[in-house]
Amino acid sequence: MLDRFPNGSEPMPSKSSLSPTLARARVAYLMLAAVCLASCGGGGSATPSTSSPAIAPAILALTPCAPSGVTGATDYQVGDGQAYTELEQVPWENLRAGDTVRIHHRATAYKGKFMLSAQGTAIAPVRVCGIRNASNQRPTIDGSGATTRPALETLYGSTTVTAGRTVREIHQSRSIVVFKQTTAQSSSAYPQHIQLDGLHFTRAHPSYSYTDGGGVVRSYDQFGACIWVERGHNITIADNEISDCQMAIFSKSTDDGLFARTHDLRVAGNYFHGNGVVGSFLEHTTYLQSVNLVVELNHYGPMRSGAGGNQHKDRSVGSVIRYNRIEGGAHNLDLVEAEDFYVYATGAGATDYRRAFVYGNLLNIGSGSRAVVHYGGDHFTSVPGDNWGEGIFRKGTLYFFHNTVQASANARLFRISTTEETVEAWNNVFVANAGTLSLRERENDPIGAAWTPDGVLNLGRNWISSGWSLGNAALQGSVSGTANLLTGASSPISASTWSPLAGGNVIVDNAAATPTAASGHPVTRHFDTSLVPVARPVNGTAADLGAVER
Repeated sequence: MLDRFPNGSEPMPSKSSLSPTLARARVAYLMLAAVCLASCGGGGSATPSTSSPAIAPAILALTPCAPSGVTGATDYQVGDGQAYTELEQVPWENLRAGDTVRIHHRATAYKGKFMLSAQGTAIAPVRVCGIRNASNQRPTIDGSGATTRPALETLYGSTTVTAGRTVREIHQSRSIVVFKQTTAQSSSAYPQHIQLDGLHFTRAHPSYSYTDGGGVVRSYDQFGACIWVERGHNITIADNEISDCQMAIFSKSTDDGLFARTHDLRVAGNYFHGNGVVGSFLEHTTYLQSVNLVVELNHYGPMRSGAGGNQHKDRSVGSVIRYNRIEGGAHNLDLVEAEDFYVYATGAGATDYRRAFVYGNLLNIGSGSRAVVHYGGDHFTSVPGDNWGEGIFRKGTLYFFHNTVQASANARLFRISTTEETVEAWNNVFVANAGTLSLRERENDPIGAAWTPDGVLNLGRNWISSGWSLGNAALQGSVSGTANLLTGASSPISASTWSPLAGGNVIVDNAAATPTAASGHPVTRHFDTSLVPVARPVNGTAADLGAVER
Protein backbone atom coordinates (compact mmCIF):
# COMPACT_ATOMS: atom_id res chain seq x y z
CA MET A 1 0.00 0.00 0.00
CA LEU A 2 1.20 3.51 -0.75
CA ASP A 3 2.35 5.28 2.40
CA ARG A 4 2.93 8.84 1.24
CA PHE A 5 2.73 10.95 -1.87
CA PRO A 6 6.02 11.73 -3.67
CA ASN A 7 6.70 14.80 -1.50
CA GLY A 8 5.82 12.97 1.70
CA SER A 9 2.43 14.61 2.03
CA GLU A 10 -1.12 13.49 2.45
CA PRO A 11 -3.41 15.04 -0.16
CA MET A 12 -5.56 18.00 0.79
CA PRO A 13 -9.25 17.19 1.24
CA SER A 14 -10.59 20.10 -0.78
CA LYS A 15 -10.47 19.28 -4.49
CA SER A 16 -10.39 22.97 -5.40
CA SER A 17 -7.36 23.63 -3.20
CA LEU A 18 -5.07 21.00 -4.75
CA SER A 19 -1.90 22.10 -6.49
CA PRO A 20 -1.51 20.59 -9.98
CA THR A 21 1.22 18.25 -8.73
CA LEU A 22 -0.84 16.99 -5.81
CA ALA A 23 -3.95 16.78 -7.96
CA ARG A 24 -2.16 14.49 -10.43
CA ALA A 25 -0.80 12.42 -7.57
CA ARG A 26 -4.25 12.19 -6.03
CA VAL A 27 -5.77 10.93 -9.28
CA ALA A 28 -3.02 8.30 -9.65
CA TYR A 29 -3.54 7.19 -6.08
CA LEU A 30 -7.31 6.93 -6.42
CA MET A 31 -6.92 4.81 -9.56
CA LEU A 32 -4.77 2.38 -7.57
CA ALA A 33 -7.23 2.48 -4.69
CA ALA A 34 -10.07 1.66 -7.06
CA VAL A 35 -8.22 -1.45 -8.19
CA CYS A 36 -7.77 -2.46 -4.57
CA LEU A 37 -11.45 -1.84 -3.85
CA ALA A 38 -12.42 -4.12 -6.70
CA SER A 39 -10.14 -6.94 -5.57
CA CYS A 40 -9.95 -6.54 -1.79
CA GLY A 41 -13.61 -6.39 -0.78
CA GLY A 42 -14.81 -3.23 0.92
CA GLY A 43 -18.39 -3.32 -0.26
CA GLY A 44 -21.27 -5.68 0.23
CA SER A 45 -23.90 -5.57 2.93
CA ALA A 46 -23.96 -3.10 5.75
CA THR A 47 -21.59 -3.67 8.64
CA PRO A 48 -23.65 -5.35 11.38
CA SER A 49 -24.51 -3.06 14.25
CA THR A 50 -22.97 -4.17 17.51
CA SER A 51 -23.85 -2.97 20.95
CA SER A 52 -22.35 0.07 22.61
CA PRO A 53 -23.78 0.82 26.06
CA ALA A 54 -26.03 3.88 26.28
CA ILE A 55 -24.68 6.99 27.99
CA ALA A 56 -26.92 8.81 30.45
CA PRO A 57 -28.53 11.90 28.89
CA ALA A 58 -27.26 14.03 31.75
CA ILE A 59 -23.65 13.07 30.96
CA LEU A 60 -24.23 13.92 27.30
CA ALA A 61 -26.17 17.10 28.18
CA LEU A 62 -29.06 15.96 25.97
CA THR A 63 -32.75 16.58 26.53
CA PRO A 64 -35.55 14.28 25.25
CA CYS A 65 -36.36 14.47 21.54
CA ALA A 66 -39.36 16.79 21.92
CA PRO A 67 -40.71 20.04 20.42
CA SER A 68 -38.64 23.07 21.40
CA GLY A 69 -41.54 25.06 22.81
CA VAL A 70 -40.29 28.16 21.00
CA THR A 71 -43.18 30.41 19.98
CA GLY A 72 -43.87 30.09 16.26
CA ALA A 73 -41.52 27.09 15.80
CA THR A 74 -42.63 24.05 13.80
CA ASP A 75 -42.42 20.44 14.94
CA TYR A 76 -41.96 18.14 11.94
CA GLN A 77 -42.64 14.49 12.76
CA VAL A 78 -41.43 11.75 10.43
CA GLY A 79 -42.43 8.09 10.55
CA ASP A 80 -45.22 5.58 10.12
CA GLY A 81 -48.53 7.30 10.77
CA GLN A 82 -46.91 10.75 11.00
CA ALA A 83 -47.46 13.84 8.84
CA TYR A 84 -44.28 12.96 6.92
CA THR A 85 -43.59 9.32 6.15
CA GLU A 86 -40.25 9.80 4.35
CA LEU A 87 -37.30 12.14 4.88
CA GLU A 88 -37.44 13.64 1.39
CA GLN A 89 -40.91 15.00 2.20
CA VAL A 90 -39.55 17.27 4.96
CA PRO A 91 -39.03 20.89 3.80
CA TRP A 92 -35.40 20.97 4.95
CA GLU A 93 -34.78 24.20 3.05
CA ASN A 94 -37.40 26.00 5.18
CA LEU A 95 -36.19 25.09 8.70
CA ARG A 96 -36.07 28.09 11.05
CA ALA A 97 -34.86 28.85 14.57
CA GLY A 98 -36.59 26.64 17.13
CA ASP A 99 -37.83 24.05 14.61
CA THR A 100 -37.49 20.35 15.32
CA VAL A 101 -37.50 17.37 12.99
CA ARG A 102 -38.35 14.29 15.03
CA ILE A 103 -37.69 10.99 13.28
CA HIS A 104 -39.51 8.00 14.78
CA HIS A 105 -38.02 4.52 14.77
CA ARG A 106 -39.58 2.09 12.34
CA ALA A 107 -38.78 -1.45 11.26
CA THR A 108 -37.49 -0.42 7.83
CA ALA A 109 -34.69 2.08 7.35
CA TYR A 110 -35.32 5.56 6.01
CA LYS A 111 -33.79 6.13 2.58
CA GLY A 112 -33.39 9.91 2.50
CA LYS A 113 -30.54 12.41 2.12
CA PHE A 114 -30.76 16.00 3.27
CA MET A 115 -29.01 19.34 3.72
CA LEU A 116 -29.03 21.45 6.91
CA SER A 117 -28.73 25.17 6.20
CA ALA A 118 -30.90 26.64 8.93
CA GLN A 119 -29.79 29.44 11.20
CA GLY A 120 -30.91 28.72 14.72
CA THR A 121 -29.95 30.77 17.75
CA ALA A 122 -28.49 29.97 21.16
CA ILE A 123 -31.95 30.10 22.77
CA ALA A 124 -33.80 28.62 19.77
CA PRO A 125 -31.58 26.01 18.11
CA VAL A 126 -32.71 23.81 15.26
CA ARG A 127 -32.80 20.13 16.15
CA VAL A 128 -33.01 16.92 14.12
CA CYS A 129 -33.37 13.99 16.48
CA GLY A 130 -34.32 10.33 16.62
CA ILE A 131 -37.01 8.74 18.78
CA ARG A 132 -35.97 5.23 19.78
CA ASN A 133 -38.28 2.22 19.97
CA ALA A 134 -39.12 0.20 23.07
CA SER A 135 -35.90 -1.82 22.58
CA ASN A 136 -33.86 1.42 22.64
CA GLN A 137 -32.92 1.18 18.94
CA ARG A 138 -32.21 4.36 17.01
CA PRO A 139 -34.02 5.09 13.74
CA THR A 140 -31.80 4.08 10.82
CA ILE A 141 -31.03 6.29 7.81
CA ASP A 142 -29.55 4.12 5.06
CA GLY A 143 -27.54 5.85 2.32
CA SER A 144 -27.73 2.88 -0.05
CA GLY A 145 -30.62 3.58 -2.39
CA ALA A 146 -31.36 6.87 -0.63
CA THR A 147 -33.06 9.76 -2.44
CA THR A 148 -32.36 13.49 -2.24
CA ARG A 149 -35.41 15.74 -1.93
CA PRO A 150 -35.96 17.17 -5.45
CA ALA A 151 -36.51 20.68 -4.06
CA LEU A 152 -32.91 20.64 -2.82
CA GLU A 153 -31.39 19.92 -6.24
CA THR A 154 -30.85 23.59 -7.17
CA LEU A 155 -29.75 24.52 -3.64
CA TYR A 156 -26.64 22.36 -3.28
CA GLY A 157 -24.26 24.44 -5.42
CA SER A 158 -21.17 23.15 -7.27
CA THR A 159 -22.67 22.53 -10.70
CA THR A 160 -21.27 20.00 -13.15
CA VAL A 161 -22.47 19.05 -16.62
CA THR A 162 -23.14 15.37 -17.18
CA ALA A 163 -24.71 13.90 -20.34
CA GLY A 164 -25.80 17.37 -21.41
CA ARG A 165 -27.58 18.33 -18.18
CA THR A 166 -26.42 20.56 -15.36
CA VAL A 167 -26.41 18.80 -11.98
CA ARG A 168 -25.39 19.78 -8.49
CA GLU A 169 -24.07 16.46 -7.28
CA ILE A 170 -20.81 16.97 -5.42
CA HIS A 171 -22.23 17.30 -1.91
CA GLN A 172 -24.90 14.71 -2.64
CA SER A 173 -22.17 12.26 -3.70
CA ARG A 174 -20.16 12.89 -0.57
CA SER A 175 -22.69 12.37 2.18
CA ILE A 176 -26.08 11.50 3.61
CA VAL A 177 -26.26 14.78 5.54
CA VAL A 178 -24.41 17.98 4.61
CA PHE A 179 -24.23 21.21 6.62
CA LYS A 180 -23.82 24.16 4.23
CA GLN A 181 -25.52 27.30 2.97
CA THR A 182 -27.94 26.99 0.06
CA THR A 183 -27.55 28.78 -3.27
CA ALA A 184 -30.56 30.88 -2.24
CA GLN A 185 -28.64 32.28 0.73
CA SER A 186 -25.77 34.75 0.77
CA SER A 187 -22.40 33.28 -0.13
CA SER A 188 -21.24 34.28 3.35
CA ALA A 189 -24.15 32.58 5.14
CA TYR A 190 -23.60 29.51 7.27
CA PRO A 191 -25.71 27.04 9.27
CA GLN A 192 -25.64 27.72 12.98
CA HIS A 193 -26.98 26.40 16.28
CA ILE A 194 -28.05 23.02 14.94
CA GLN A 195 -28.11 19.70 16.80
CA LEU A 196 -28.23 16.29 15.09
CA ASP A 197 -28.72 13.42 17.53
CA GLY A 198 -30.12 10.00 18.23
CA LEU A 199 -29.91 8.47 14.72
CA HIS A 200 -28.12 5.60 12.98
CA PHE A 201 -26.46 6.61 9.69
CA THR A 202 -25.06 3.86 7.49
CA ARG A 203 -23.94 2.83 3.99
CA ALA A 204 -22.58 5.96 2.34
CA HIS A 205 -19.53 4.48 0.61
CA PRO A 206 -18.29 4.02 -2.99
CA SER A 207 -19.82 0.54 -2.93
CA TYR A 208 -23.30 2.07 -2.74
CA SER A 209 -25.43 4.31 -4.94
CA TYR A 210 -28.17 6.88 -4.37
CA THR A 211 -30.65 8.89 -6.45
CA ASP A 212 -29.88 12.59 -6.69
CA GLY A 213 -32.43 15.38 -6.61
CA GLY A 214 -32.73 15.24 -10.38
CA GLY A 215 -33.59 11.55 -10.42
CA VAL A 216 -30.16 10.28 -11.56
CA VAL A 217 -28.61 7.25 -9.87
CA ARG A 218 -25.01 7.91 -8.79
CA SER A 219 -22.31 6.27 -6.69
CA TYR A 220 -20.86 7.88 -3.59
CA ASP A 221 -17.45 9.54 -3.83
CA GLN A 222 -14.51 7.89 -2.12
CA PHE A 223 -13.59 11.04 -0.20
CA GLY A 224 -16.83 11.66 1.64
CA ALA A 225 -18.54 11.13 4.99
CA CYS A 226 -21.96 10.13 6.27
CA ILE A 227 -22.10 13.59 7.86
CA TRP A 228 -20.22 16.35 6.01
CA VAL A 229 -19.91 19.80 7.66
CA GLU A 230 -18.92 22.12 4.82
CA ARG A 231 -19.35 25.07 7.17
CA GLY A 232 -21.28 25.89 10.33
CA HIS A 233 -21.10 27.43 13.79
CA ASN A 234 -22.32 25.91 17.06
CA ILE A 235 -23.00 22.46 15.62
CA THR A 236 -23.61 19.44 17.87
CA ILE A 237 -23.49 15.87 16.54
CA ALA A 238 -24.35 13.57 19.43
CA ASP A 239 -25.62 10.12 20.40
CA ASN A 240 -25.59 8.76 16.85
CA GLU A 241 -24.39 5.44 15.49
CA ILE A 242 -22.43 5.81 12.25
CA SER A 243 -21.24 2.76 10.32
CA ASP A 244 -20.17 1.52 6.88
CA CYS A 245 -19.27 4.96 5.51
CA GLN A 246 -16.15 6.34 3.81
CA MET A 247 -15.79 8.50 6.96
CA ALA A 248 -18.26 9.03 9.78
CA ILE A 249 -17.89 12.83 10.10
CA PHE A 250 -15.87 15.39 8.14
CA SER A 251 -15.69 19.12 8.86
CA LYS A 252 -14.05 21.76 6.71
CA SER A 253 -12.51 25.18 7.35
CA THR A 254 -10.77 27.55 4.93
CA ASP A 255 -9.18 30.99 5.06
CA ASP A 256 -11.96 32.61 3.01
CA GLY A 257 -13.41 34.25 6.12
CA LEU A 258 -15.31 33.64 9.35
CA PHE A 259 -18.23 32.15 7.41
CA ALA A 260 -15.97 29.52 5.82
CA ARG A 261 -14.63 28.16 9.12
CA THR A 262 -16.44 25.57 11.19
CA HIS A 263 -16.63 26.99 14.71
CA ASP A 264 -17.68 25.40 18.00
CA LEU A 265 -18.23 21.85 16.80
CA ARG A 266 -19.13 19.27 19.46
CA VAL A 267 -18.96 15.57 18.59
CA ALA A 268 -20.26 13.68 21.61
CA GLY A 269 -21.47 10.25 22.63
CA ASN A 270 -21.48 8.71 19.16
CA TYR A 271 -20.72 5.10 18.28
CA PHE A 272 -18.54 4.68 15.18
CA HIS A 273 -17.66 1.33 13.60
CA GLY A 274 -16.84 -0.22 10.25
CA ASN A 275 -15.88 3.03 8.50
CA GLY A 276 -12.98 3.74 6.13
CA VAL A 277 -11.96 2.61 2.64
CA VAL A 278 -10.04 -0.60 1.97
CA GLY A 279 -6.49 0.03 0.82
CA SER A 280 -6.60 3.79 1.43
CA PHE A 281 -5.03 5.89 4.22
CA LEU A 282 -6.91 9.06 3.21
CA GLU A 283 -10.26 8.40 4.88
CA HIS A 284 -10.58 8.40 8.66
CA THR A 285 -13.39 7.70 11.07
CA THR A 286 -13.58 11.37 12.00
CA TYR A 287 -11.65 14.02 10.05
CA LEU A 288 -12.24 17.40 11.65
CA GLN A 289 -10.97 20.89 10.76
CA SER A 290 -12.66 23.30 13.15
CA VAL A 291 -12.17 26.13 15.61
CA ASN A 292 -13.03 25.26 19.22
CA LEU A 293 -13.49 21.53 18.74
CA VAL A 294 -14.70 19.16 21.45
CA VAL A 295 -14.63 15.41 20.78
CA GLU A 296 -15.91 13.62 23.86
CA LEU A 297 -17.61 10.50 25.18
CA ASN A 298 -17.51 8.68 21.83
CA HIS A 299 -16.84 5.00 21.18
CA TYR A 300 -14.60 4.46 18.16
CA GLY A 301 -15.04 0.77 17.37
CA PRO A 302 -12.83 -1.02 14.83
CA MET A 303 -12.63 0.46 11.34
CA ARG A 304 -13.47 -1.46 8.18
CA SER A 305 -11.09 -4.40 7.76
CA GLY A 306 -8.30 -3.33 5.41
CA ALA A 307 -8.88 0.41 5.81
CA GLY A 308 -5.62 2.32 6.35
CA GLY A 309 -6.83 5.57 7.90
CA ASN A 310 -6.74 6.95 11.43
CA GLN A 311 -9.53 6.82 13.94
CA HIS A 312 -9.47 10.58 14.52
CA LYS A 313 -7.61 13.01 12.27
CA ASP A 314 -7.55 16.55 13.57
CA ARG A 315 -6.50 19.79 11.82
CA SER A 316 -8.27 22.02 14.31
CA VAL A 317 -7.66 25.10 16.42
CA GLY A 318 -8.52 24.58 20.09
CA SER A 319 -8.82 20.77 20.15
CA VAL A 320 -10.18 19.07 23.27
CA ILE A 321 -10.38 15.28 23.02
CA ARG A 322 -11.66 13.63 26.19
CA TYR A 323 -13.42 10.57 27.61
CA ASN A 324 -13.44 8.60 24.36
CA ARG A 325 -12.88 4.87 23.85
CA ILE A 326 -10.80 4.42 20.71
CA GLU A 327 -9.84 1.08 19.18
CA GLY A 328 -7.23 0.74 16.43
CA GLY A 329 -6.52 2.81 13.34
CA ALA A 330 -3.14 3.71 11.84
CA HIS A 331 -3.04 6.17 14.75
CA ASN A 332 -5.68 6.39 17.43
CA LEU A 333 -5.21 10.16 17.25
CA ASP A 334 -3.54 12.16 14.45
CA LEU A 335 -3.24 15.85 15.35
CA VAL A 336 -1.60 17.72 12.49
CA GLU A 337 -1.44 21.11 10.74
CA ALA A 338 -4.41 23.28 9.75
CA GLU A 339 -3.55 23.11 6.07
CA ASP A 340 -6.63 24.78 4.57
CA PHE A 341 -6.90 27.62 7.11
CA TYR A 342 -3.33 28.08 8.23
CA VAL A 343 -3.50 31.90 8.00
CA TYR A 344 -6.11 32.00 10.76
CA ALA A 345 -4.51 29.14 12.71
CA THR A 346 -1.05 30.71 12.82
CA GLY A 347 -2.40 34.26 13.22
CA ALA A 348 -5.57 35.18 15.12
CA GLY A 349 -6.08 31.62 16.33
CA ALA A 350 -2.48 30.89 17.23
CA THR A 351 -2.90 30.71 21.02
CA ASP A 352 -5.40 27.87 20.77
CA TYR A 353 -3.70 26.29 17.76
CA ARG A 354 -0.48 25.95 19.75
CA ARG A 355 -2.12 23.82 22.45
CA ALA A 356 -4.33 20.73 22.47
CA PHE A 357 -5.77 18.74 25.36
CA VAL A 358 -6.21 14.96 25.31
CA TYR A 359 -7.39 13.42 28.58
CA GLY A 360 -9.52 10.73 30.16
CA ASN A 361 -9.47 8.44 27.11
CA LEU A 362 -9.23 4.66 26.76
CA LEU A 363 -6.88 3.99 23.84
CA ASN A 364 -6.30 0.54 22.36
CA ILE A 365 -3.65 -0.11 19.75
CA GLY A 366 -2.77 -3.31 17.92
CA SER A 367 -0.44 -4.67 15.27
CA GLY A 368 0.11 -2.68 12.10
CA SER A 369 -0.43 0.70 13.77
CA ARG A 370 2.08 3.53 13.57
CA ALA A 371 1.71 5.16 16.99
CA VAL A 372 -1.02 5.87 19.50
CA VAL A 373 -0.71 9.64 19.02
CA HIS A 374 0.83 11.70 16.23
CA TYR A 375 1.31 15.41 16.95
CA GLY A 376 2.70 18.11 14.67
CA GLY A 377 2.08 17.85 10.94
CA ASP A 378 2.12 15.54 7.94
CA HIS A 379 3.25 17.55 4.90
CA PHE A 380 7.03 17.59 4.66
CA THR A 381 10.12 19.07 2.94
CA SER A 382 8.95 22.71 2.81
CA VAL A 383 11.32 25.64 3.25
CA PRO A 384 10.85 28.68 5.51
CA GLY A 385 8.27 31.05 4.06
CA ASP A 386 6.22 28.36 2.31
CA ASN A 387 2.49 28.34 3.01
CA TRP A 388 2.51 24.61 3.62
CA GLY A 389 4.54 22.01 5.47
CA GLU A 390 6.72 22.35 8.55
CA GLY A 391 6.32 26.12 8.79
CA ILE A 392 2.61 25.79 9.59
CA PHE A 393 2.88 22.74 11.89
CA ARG A 394 1.30 22.88 15.37
CA LYS A 395 4.50 24.27 16.96
CA GLY A 396 2.98 24.05 20.40
CA THR A 397 2.17 21.64 23.21
CA LEU A 398 -0.03 18.59 23.46
CA TYR A 399 -1.18 18.07 27.04
CA PHE A 400 -1.79 14.33 27.43
CA PHE A 401 -3.02 13.22 30.86
CA HIS A 402 -5.18 10.68 32.71
CA ASN A 403 -5.39 8.41 29.66
CA THR A 404 -5.10 4.63 29.73
CA VAL A 405 -3.46 2.82 26.81
CA GLN A 406 -3.56 -0.93 26.21
CA ALA A 407 -1.39 -2.42 23.45
CA SER A 408 -1.87 -5.92 22.07
CA ALA A 409 1.43 -5.96 20.11
CA ASN A 410 4.69 -4.05 19.94
CA ALA A 411 3.58 -0.42 19.90
CA ARG A 412 4.86 3.15 19.88
CA LEU A 413 3.18 5.75 22.06
CA PHE A 414 4.08 9.12 20.55
CA ARG A 415 5.14 10.33 17.13
CA ILE A 416 6.16 14.02 17.41
CA SER A 417 6.98 15.75 14.15
CA THR A 418 9.70 18.33 14.92
CA THR A 419 11.53 19.81 17.87
CA GLU A 420 9.11 22.75 17.69
CA GLU A 421 6.39 20.41 19.00
CA THR A 422 6.20 19.19 22.60
CA VAL A 423 4.14 16.55 24.40
CA GLU A 424 3.62 16.89 28.14
CA ALA A 425 2.43 13.54 29.53
CA TRP A 426 1.45 12.82 33.11
CA ASN A 427 -0.91 10.61 35.16
CA ASN A 428 -1.28 8.10 32.33
CA VAL A 429 -1.19 4.30 32.36
CA PHE A 430 0.59 2.55 29.46
CA VAL A 431 0.05 -1.24 29.42
CA ALA A 432 1.67 -3.75 27.06
CA ASN A 433 -0.59 -6.82 27.10
CA ALA A 434 1.65 -8.29 24.42
CA GLY A 435 4.98 -7.13 23.03
CA THR A 436 6.75 -4.05 24.33
CA LEU A 437 6.13 -0.32 24.35
CA SER A 438 8.36 2.38 22.88
CA LEU A 439 7.89 5.90 24.14
CA ARG A 440 8.32 7.36 20.67
CA GLU A 441 8.21 6.55 17.00
CA ARG A 442 10.77 8.10 14.72
CA GLU A 443 9.40 10.72 12.30
CA ASN A 444 10.52 8.78 9.27
CA ASP A 445 9.14 11.18 6.66
CA PRO A 446 11.74 13.53 5.12
CA ILE A 447 11.78 16.66 7.28
CA GLY A 448 12.81 19.92 5.59
CA ALA A 449 16.41 20.97 6.25
CA ALA A 450 15.33 23.97 8.37
CA TRP A 451 13.75 21.72 11.01
CA THR A 452 14.84 18.89 13.29
CA PRO A 453 12.60 15.83 13.51
CA ASP A 454 11.21 13.83 16.43
CA GLY A 455 10.08 16.47 18.90
CA VAL A 456 10.18 16.88 22.66
CA LEU A 457 8.56 14.50 25.15
CA ASN A 458 8.38 15.57 28.81
CA LEU A 459 7.20 12.89 31.22
CA GLY A 460 5.64 13.44 34.61
CA ARG A 461 4.37 10.60 36.76
CA ASN A 462 3.10 7.77 34.55
CA TRP A 463 2.89 3.98 34.84
CA ILE A 464 4.35 1.87 32.01
CA SER A 465 4.93 -1.86 31.58
CA SER A 466 8.51 -2.90 32.23
CA GLY A 467 10.70 -3.55 29.22
CA TRP A 468 9.78 -0.22 27.61
CA SER A 469 12.27 1.59 25.38
CA LEU A 470 12.92 5.14 24.27
CA GLY A 471 12.41 4.14 20.65
CA ASN A 472 14.61 4.10 17.58
CA ALA A 473 18.22 4.94 18.43
CA ALA A 474 18.30 7.48 15.59
CA LEU A 475 15.69 9.72 17.22
CA GLN A 476 16.87 13.33 17.18
CA GLY A 477 14.38 14.91 19.59
CA SER A 478 14.57 14.68 23.38
CA VAL A 479 12.90 12.81 26.22
CA SER A 480 12.96 14.02 29.81
CA GLY A 481 11.46 12.69 33.01
CA THR A 482 12.01 8.97 32.51
CA ALA A 483 12.99 8.81 36.19
CA ASN A 484 9.37 9.68 36.98
CA LEU A 485 8.05 6.51 35.33
CA LEU A 486 6.52 3.82 37.53
CA THR A 487 6.94 0.34 36.10
CA GLY A 488 5.94 -3.24 36.72
CA ALA A 489 5.90 -6.60 34.99
CA SER A 490 2.19 -7.14 35.71
CA SER A 491 -0.56 -4.85 34.53
CA PRO A 492 -2.13 -2.75 37.30
CA ILE A 493 -5.53 -2.72 35.54
CA SER A 494 -8.17 -5.20 34.46
CA ALA A 495 -7.79 -5.86 30.74
CA SER A 496 -11.59 -6.00 30.30
CA THR A 497 -12.89 -3.21 32.53
CA TRP A 498 -9.71 -1.06 32.46
CA SER A 499 -10.20 -0.48 36.20
CA PRO A 500 -7.27 -0.40 38.64
CA LEU A 501 -6.81 -3.70 40.41
CA ALA A 502 -7.17 -3.87 44.16
CA GLY A 503 -4.41 -4.57 46.67
CA GLY A 504 -1.35 -2.34 46.98
CA ASN A 505 -1.73 -0.95 43.47
CA VAL A 506 0.84 1.76 42.78
CA ILE A 507 -1.48 3.67 40.43
CA VAL A 508 -4.21 4.11 43.07
CA ASP A 509 -4.33 7.49 44.87
CA ASN A 510 -1.04 8.41 43.20
CA ALA A 511 -1.89 11.08 40.64
CA ALA A 512 0.36 14.12 40.54
CA ALA A 513 -1.06 17.63 40.70
CA THR A 514 -2.29 19.08 37.42
CA PRO A 515 0.12 21.64 35.92
CA THR A 516 -1.19 25.18 35.68
CA ALA A 517 -1.33 25.04 31.89
CA ALA A 518 -4.06 22.36 32.07
CA SER A 519 -5.89 23.65 35.16
CA GLY A 520 -8.86 24.68 33.04
CA HIS A 521 -9.47 21.05 32.14
CA PRO A 522 -10.40 19.12 35.29
CA VAL A 523 -10.99 15.40 34.77
CA THR A 524 -14.67 14.96 35.65
CA ARG A 525 -15.60 11.75 33.80
CA HIS A 526 -14.35 8.16 33.76
CA PHE A 527 -15.63 4.75 32.68
CA ASP A 528 -17.65 2.30 34.75
CA THR A 529 -17.17 -1.47 34.54
CA SER A 530 -19.40 -1.57 31.42
CA LEU A 531 -17.13 1.03 29.79
CA VAL A 532 -19.85 3.69 29.92
CA PRO A 533 -18.71 7.26 30.72
CA VAL A 534 -20.01 8.43 34.10
CA ALA A 535 -19.08 11.10 36.64
CA ARG A 536 -15.60 10.48 38.05
CA PRO A 537 -15.23 10.38 41.82
CA VAL A 538 -12.05 10.65 43.86
CA ASN A 539 -12.05 7.56 46.05
CA GLY A 540 -9.13 8.22 48.35
CA THR A 541 -6.50 10.81 49.12
CA ALA A 542 -5.85 11.62 45.46
CA ALA A 543 -7.00 10.61 42.00
CA ASP A 544 -5.73 7.39 40.44
CA LEU A 545 -3.46 7.33 37.41
CA GLY A 546 -5.22 6.64 34.14
CA ALA A 547 -8.72 7.12 32.75
CA VAL A 548 -10.55 5.01 35.35
CA GLU A 549 -10.88 5.62 39.09
CA ARG A 550 -11.02 2.51 41.31
